[in-house]
Amino acid sequence: MLEAEGSRLAAAPAASPASTVPLERSRSRRWVIVASLFLFMLINFADKAVLGLVAIPMMHDMQLTHAQFGLVGSAFFVLFSLSGIAVGLIADRVSMKWLLAALALTWTCAQLPLAWPSSFAVLLLCRILLGAGEGPASPLALHVVYTWFDDHERNLPTTIVQQGATAGVIIAGPLLTYISQRWHWHATFLTLGMVGAAWTVLWLCVGKTGHRSRSVPSLAAAVTRQPRLRYRTVVGVMLQCFVGYAVIAVGFTWVPAYFQLGLGFPAVQAGWLFAAQVAMQIPLGIALAVFSHRLLKRGVPSRRARGTLISAACVVSGIAYCGPFLGMPPLVKVALMGLASALAIQTFTFGPMLVAEVAPVGQRGALLALTNAIFTTAGLIGPFAMGKLLGATGDGHGYEIGFAVTGALLLAVGVAGFSLLDPQRSRARLHTLQ
Repeated sequence: MLEAEGSRLAAAPAASPASTVPLERSRSRRWVIVASLFLFMLINFADKAVLGLVAIPMMHDMQLTHAQFGLVGSAFFVLFSLSGIAVGLIADRVSMKWLLAALALTWTCAQLPLAWPSSFAVLLLCRILLGAGEGPASPLALHVVYTWFDDHERNLPTTIVQQGATAGVIIAGPLLTYISQRWHWHATFLTLGMVGAAWTVLWLCVGKTGHRSRSVPSLAAAVTRQPRLRYRTVVGVMLQCFVGYAVIAVGFTWVPAYFQLGLGFPAVQAGWLFAAQVAMQIPLGIALAVFSHRLLKRGVPSRRARGTLISAACVVSGIAYCGPFLGMPPLVKVALMGLASALAIQTFTFGPMLVAEVAPVGQRGALLALTNAIFTTAGLIGPFAMGKLLGATGDGHGYEIGFAVTGALLLAVGVAGFSLLDPQRSRARLHTLQ
């Protein structure tokens, strides 16, 4: 990419030093922005992961039942989707520099009260506030990236920013577990609050949108345009992403506790295992993306290169999630769950691409925002349902029952995807209707 940019600059007419310096600074500045937003997403997902990592000492100290802790996990998603839509509606009307700073400052305000002994009500309110601040984070971060890069340049910076989410969980697992064991679980929230405040200061120093920001249509403008659209593929994407998001929400809230209480691993080892599970997503995600890209280059229709591929991934993920229920050695269960979650999370890579294929340009932004708002409601249901199940079973086997139910749902949406995910058919119907 950088070589291509250099070629274009070499071919351009000679410019005066006064005009060249700003251009060179702009090209350097945009990679500073990408690095900053990588850290933004890293903190974002570390904030999500901390609750599951301190589940056991928190439940003990605050005398929480499984149902209450599940409610805390679900509370994060009470305003998550609504906040994403609401902020998306105003994103093109306010400064993105100050908007992202406000989001990060909200994260800090949501974490710091938990650095000291707090009540159950304060814990709930803090998680609700954190969810409201993090709901718009990912789409807004990518929106800023897209103001600095043309469409043909966006693959690399988008991948870097998105990998910040995975890096956040990988780093949070062992680091926050160590902090909790070395000092106290309250110290993990203090650490995250201070990190969020530090990023806010950094962003206010370096943050800026690029010159392409004026070319991005607002979500409100997109909603007002109503080209007719066949929603067959969109429905398939939402079903798969809904279950995939339930996997994420349950994973952040309950999987570290399962490793300790259900499988008998020490807290520090459980943190490392959780991080290793998340790390599996990187090579697997890259491999699936490369394989899909090669299929498309060979002329394979995207129904198979994308739709069939992600549907097969959901089926394999569902089978793997049912594995722990069958009674296997602990490390085998950990490996199967890592494979299952790594495959399930790929729905968020392939899903938006499938939606973008079938959506009219004027409706694309709104449709992506709305589908995201719908499937993230799974975060409200998953952790609380698992907590109720654990309260009813009263032992570690309840975790595996919950995972098996999730596996069955993954199987169902995977099989449905073989029929529903057909972007060519949806586009053909759209052109006919228009």
